[in-house]
Amino acid sequence: MRKVGQIELGTLTEGVAFSPDGRYVYIANWGEQNLVTYQLEGDNLVAVGTPLKLPGHPASMRGSTP
Repeated sequence: MRKVGQIELGTLTEGVAFSPDGRYVYIANWGEQNLVTYQLEGDNLVAVGTPLKLPGHPASMRGSTP
């Protein structure tokens, strides 16, 4: 594992999960009540689409690989 970039996240990030192939990262933000997806492009993290608004505050999130 290596650091490839740095981005500003929302207030009180509650959960972070990676896709099984490691190309996407999913961030749950408590303050904004949303889920944001980023894609790894080379050495940059790029936001994908628009944040998914959640009906309440996310409490936690986890991911698993097959």
